[in-house]
Amino acid sequence: MIFDILGKTFLLSNSVFNRIRSTTLLTKFKSVGEGSRVEWPSKISGGQYITLGKNVYIAWNGWLFGNDHYGDQHFTPEILIDDGAYIGNACHIVACNRVTVGKGVLIADRCYLSDNLHDYRDVDCSIRENQLLVPGEVKIGDNSWIGENVCIYGAVTVGKHCVVGANSVLTKSIPDYSVAVGVPARVVKRYDFVGQRWCKTDGDGTFIQEPLTEEKL
Repeated sequence: MIFDILGKTFLLSNSVFNRIRSTTLLTKFKSVGEGSRVEWPSKISGGQYITLGKNVYIAWNGWLFGNDHYGDQHFTPEILIDDGAYIGNACHIVACNRVTVGKGVLIADRCYLSDNLHDYRDVDCSIRENQLLVPGEVKIGDNSWIGENVCIYGAVTVGKHCVVGANSVLTKSIPDYSVAVGVPARVVKRYDFVGQRWCKTDGDGTFIQEPLTEEKL
């Protein structure tokens, strides 16, 4: 009986303590919209470059990193996470330029989003000593879904209402209302608004399953 009471007391106190620590994490950001929450433990680096919209949820063990320097390189990073976005456990988002996560985006567990990558071409020094390459921005369009273990890096735009399948590596932009899978990820479906259905495509996004047209309806 006493152990049961002690156990429940410990769980309650631990829950309250974690809630306090989660609230403290919100003070690290540039700005935070109403109703947003970041679970503890999470790592926030360069929080002055990170903006959360309203009702954003960031799960446990993630790392958000606004990286303003690497060696002798200097950057002006920005991470923007818009209203209603959900970011799963153990996700890593790093920006040297800009990473934008749109409204209502769902990012599953263990995803990696980065607008930069390590150069490796100078073989006279280690890859760690090479400079960072920052080719552009990462943008995730509104209401898109990024599956588990997805890596997105470089200058990449994911259109709105897109799906990137689990375990994919996306290094090229994909259009609105499309589904991409694979390593490297390729578009396999797009939505046909005339026929109101999802149609198969080749890797370049060209319809294989011919979409309906107004003349055919």
